[in-house]
Amino acid sequence: MKLSIGLREQLAQAFVAAVTEAVAPIAEDAVSFTALETAMETAVRQAGAAGLTQLLASAGRGYDGPTRRCACGDQQTTDHYATSTRQTVVGPVTLRRAAYHCPTCGRHERPFDAHLAVPTGHLSPLLSARLSLLSALLPFAEARDVLGRLTGVEVSTKTMQVVSEALGATVEAAEQIEPNGPGAAAVPDRVYLGMDGVMYCTVERDAEGQLVWHEAKVGVFYTARPRGAPGTGRHSRLAPDGLPIDVAEADSQSYVVHMGGWQEFAGKVWQEGERRGWWQAREIIVVGDGAKWITTLTEELRGGLGARVVQILDLRHAEEHLWAVAHACLSEGERVRWVQGPLAELRAGQVDAVVTALGTLPTPTAEAAKLVATTVAYYTERREQMQYPAFRAEGLQIGSGLAESACKRLVGQRAKGPGMHWTVDGAQAISTLRAAYLSQRWDEVEHLSQAA
Repeated sequence: MKLSIGLREQLAQAFVAAVTEAVAPIAEDAVSFTALETAMETAVRQAGAAGLTQLLASAGRGYDGPTRRCACGDQQTTDHYATSTRQTVVGPVTLRRAAYHCPTCGRHERPFDAHLAVPTGHLSPLLSARLSLLSALLPFAEARDVLGRLTGVEVSTKTMQVVSEALGATVEAAEQIEPNGPGAAAVPDRVYLGMDGVMYCTVERDAEGQLVWHEAKVGVFYTARPRGAPGTGRHSRLAPDGLPIDVAEADSQSYVVHMGGWQEFAGKVWQEGERRGWWQAREIIVVGDGAKWITTLTEELRGGLGARVVQILDLRHAEEHLWAVAHACLSEGERVRWVQGPLAELRAGQVDAVVTALGTLPTPTAEAAKLVATTVAYYTERREQMQYPAFRAEGLQIGSGLAESACKRLVGQRAKGPGMHWTVDGAQAISTLRAAYLSQRWDEVEHLSQAA
């Protein structure tokens, strides 16, 4: 876009006028760095809004003559210019353009709006994306305050919620259509996928009037640093002669989140895997807490991928089940002595020995007996997920720390604040925005906002 000499002069005059107005209230004896900086910030905002208004006006008014052809085949007519305001990142701008009306079909059109892709709402797409980013990171009221302090733009808390949830829904819909962006340029032989669930409070109520909690399902993809890179090289005590333990590559994480069932979540996992090019990988390592839905989803991956898919039950979760049984069946002194043997057997991958040890426990209550039985079934069903020495010999991670961290970052830190309860759609929208931001894809969100 080339600026005419006249337009350049208008823009310069607007800036000078804004600076003059901003510094005028500063008394001669009150001039300071901070005072001048504050005045200039105000001037830049005012000049920016005025300059954007002038730039828009320079593009014309969208006047096609007193009449223009309508899509219905008749003629639209105009006898006035319509004026409206849009709030932008630099402040409010005023639009004045020709407005046409068709008496036959009733259609109203403003050619200027279509020519420049003027947003239909009162907020510009860029401002909508910026306030949505703040809403994804902070509670809506705090986000509104930060937006005002950083940009001078004032909107209501409700606007923050409505606009950000709408953009989140747009991103969610786009990701359900196809992977959101290009695939990975280079895919390592081994790709990790951590999965976990986290509860959040909804606005729904049960028969007793209590608020209902739902589980959000979260996934994090990541890769390991190259062997020999700084920070690598540590060997596991479970397999001292095995390969060095994988270390997660910084900034290799990308996230998916779903507030409903595992089948829909599986679709998102698959799309993100496609985006990351996992069909080129030799191994997909799934790490989680052993939940049945994770195992079921992993089996789906095995059936659809040519790569080797390995599922690992996070060691700490496996150990917690032993401690829970020990607490239910034994006194404090007895449980500490008894649990050491099964813990060592568990870490050695000797699941059958652990099951045998569980069978020797006294069951002082019906609840304790039930817990022993369910724990035996838990270990038996997940025997292949607990071959820890074999996993360590290959250098595999056996902890789900990144998956648990993903639950906190995507849901816990934003959706589980004091007094927070959500519609499922609202929680999904904001979590989707957080996933995009944490996956370093916010540019794509802004692009979708402009295209909407």
